[in-house]
Amino acid sequence: MARRRVPERPAPAAPVSSQRRWWLIAFGLAAVLAFAIATLPASILARQLPRLGLSAAALSGSVWSGHAQALSWRAAPLGDLSWSISPLSLLRGRVAGDLELVRADGWVRSAFSASLGGQLRLEGVTADLPVEALATLPIGLPRGWRGRFSGQFEEIVVQDGWPTSLRGTLDMDGLVAPPPRSTTIGSYHVVIPDPQASATGADELNARVADKDGPFSFEGRFTLGADRSFLLEGTLAPRGSTPPALVRSLELLGPADAAGRRPVSVSGTL
Repeated sequence: MARRRVPERPAPAAPVSSQRRWWLIAFGLAAVLAFAIATLPASILARQLPRLGLSAAALSGSVWSGHAQALSWRAAPLGDLSWSISPLSLLRGRVAGDLELVRADGWVRSAFSASLGGQLRLEGVTADLPVEALATLPIGLPRGWRGRFSGQFEEIVVQDGWPTSLRGTLDMDGLVAPPPRSTTIGSYHVVIPDPQASATGADELNARVADKDGPFSFEGRFTLGADRSFLLEGTLAPRGSTPPALVRSLELLGPADAAGRRPVSVSGTL
């Protein structure tokens, strides 16, 4: 009698190696960590803001894409700030993204990049704000001026809280001097750096300033030094029906040339 053949049993599956098992665990932990970092609430920044002189009424969103309501700097109101940060920028040792500051009377938008060495670089900056908004900031600008400014800057570089490079244009419209004179002095266009400058100091910023309209015709240069000293120099002449009081003020600058222009120079420290 033929011997009955016993069917072969399939070989048991090989156990998962410990190396593969640890790789799966590490991958899972990395995914959990990445999710936790990506969803960090913006509210954790509240403890860091005072170190920068900042405060906000409320923080919402995440660290990477958030919103600060009623942001202020050294008690000066700034507005509502929205930001988005690219996590990949951290791989290059920088924090980079986009900012938008919105107020009831204007706005500022910019791409930014900040290094661990304290350098802040702003690119594609556009702004439209009242002059009074700058005067409220504790940066040494004179108070009482009125008007509006709008700017477009390809680049602004700030190192240790002071600008070291500026490239762009600025328009100042409807400027009114502080009381008690409260005199309208017109509108001006500023180009930074000064395209007519042949050479400047290593730590200097310069700009070409020209009037657009108003009671005066003006063209000159503004220079800002690293020691916060400034110098505005150029030529000034009355235009049209300039009030007699302003004409008498111009006469104090000295004799006019054949075109009615007088040299003017104003210096100080911010």
